[in-house]
Amino acid sequence: MLFETPGGLVLLTREQLRERVKSEPEGLDLVGDLTADRRRSAAQEDAA
Repeated sequence: MLFETPGGLVLLTREQLRERVKSEPEGLDLVGDLTADRRRSAAQEDAA
């Protein structure tokens, strides 16, 4: 998985991503952020 964070681009395997999500403090919505990013990308592709 490749995604952008405020600190830059992050490239993780599925296992690394799973561990990162488990270790994130409560209140952060990594899955929601990734979903929103994918939807934005899909909308941009559809508009092109």
